[in-house]
Amino acid sequence: MLALLVTLQSLLRPPPPRSRGLAMRGGGIDIGRALLDAALSSPLYKAVLVPQAQRTMVETAERNGVPWRDALDWIKARGPWRLSEDDSAVAIPEYYRRPFHAYEQGNLCWDAAWEGEIASRAAFRGAFDEALASLGAECPAGGSLVDLGCGSGISTRRLAAAHPQAGSVVGVDLSPHFLAVGRRLLELEEEERRRWVQPLEPDGRISLLHADAAATGLAACSVDVVQLSLVMHELPPAAAGDIFAEAHRILRPGGQLWEGFSKLRSNPLLFSLIRSTEPYLDAYADWQTAEGVPGGGPAAALAEVGFGRIRLAAATGRHFALVCSRPLNGCEPDRAVDDRRAATAKPDTHLKTRKIAQLKAEMAEAEASGDLDRIMTLMGTLLALEGGAGTCVPYPFYPSHQ
Repeated sequence: MLALLVTLQSLLRPPPPRSRGLAMRGGGIDIGRALLDAALSSPLYKAVLVPQAQRTMVETAERNGVPWRDALDWIKARGPWRLSEDDSAVAIPEYYRRPFHAYEQGNLCWDAAWEGEIASRAAFRGAFDEALASLGAECPAGGSLVDLGCGSGISTRRLAAAHPQAGSVVGVDLSPHFLAVGRRLLELEEEERRRWVQPLEPDGRISLLHADAAATGLAACSVDVVQLSLVMHELPPAAAGDIFAEAHRILRPGGQLWEGFSKLRSNPLLFSLIRSTEPYLDAYADWQTAEGVPGGGPAAALAEVGFGRIRLAAATGRHFALVCSRPLNGCEPDRAVDDRRAATAKPDTHLKTRKIAQLKAEMAEAEASGDLDRIMTLMGTLLALEGGAGTCVPYPFYPSHQ
């Protein structure tokens, strides 16, 4: 326990100037990362800190008007919940079977699917819409949109509502559990829909498809827009490249890929804690911020599979939007990367400076007094505040009822 606390507490203190940035990724930082990995893999971490964060997140959500426990009971009662035989026909990649978001079965379980709808927030979606529009994101009248990695369809429903001119909107996901929840919600009668914590409007254009985003089975050159909303950080970079290639395959010439992503290492403490439940976060963060590559590794991978006109802009202080296009037939892709993130940078307001200072002051007092319970409570509060705001991932530590 002491090693775990020392490692976590050290992350609250800012590093000396010479240790900032990617240039110092070797040596001491690698040793520190190894120590942190050892601490976060300790049974004490899962037994003490994560449950505290889960309890705090539920309490915080309910104080903010989200009836978490009631909503969970309500969605469970909409069953019976069972998978169909057709679901077993979809091959699940090994990377997708790993524990994820503090669930031993990752996204392949009912707890994750039920609570994903409750925990997800749309607080920054308007900012993403504005950033995408500034980059020239367009959906033609009667066009077809595909939402890869849609989960239970929250982003798919919102995509459909934001583009009434679209002819069809297809959500694609690997989790049959999330898709079952999404389909059931779309079937609800009006009176039941009003009781849910997320917007639910009947829309015959929406369908949900169980498939790998890297092998959707959709026809080549059949789609006008592909969306990837806060998905890529959950994948190893090789799988992300495969998904980019599939998006390019199904897009019509001139079609667009829209991506939303976040600055993963903006809060070292939070990043270190969250990556203990996100197995590919570290690899993706390295890939995302590849030095000497305009737009980072993802932009290079998009260009490699044939995309052009790659544009990036800030959506919030930690979130960014990307738009790129499949070239028209007979045209070479425009390889220039138009990175506007610095020019469109926005203040980071996800956690107010006053609140951070208060948490650090309380942590110092708890350390001085040796109050381990208080230290764990404060760590849980930080996780809940950041996780509830969706600042790094949509829902890093939502509770699983086991």
